[in-house]
Amino acid sequence: MSISFDLRQIVEGSDKQTNFTTMLLKLIFKADLSNLEKLRKGFPNAVQTIEHYKATGDILNLESD
Repeated sequence: MSISFDLRQIVEGSDKQTNFTTMLLKLIFKADLSNLEKLRKGFPNAVQTIEHYKATGDILNLESD
């Protein structure tokens, strides 16, 4: 499944989803640099998606890690 659906729910939708990917994306939004690098090791697509969104406002359509 694509990460983009869950990110759209966070930024454009109801933000009431509680599945793993949604909670992971929320965590990535809040992570400091040290923890972000740790998360990147296990979830590179999710971190890349959030970094891209923060930089451009666009939502990438990457597969879940």
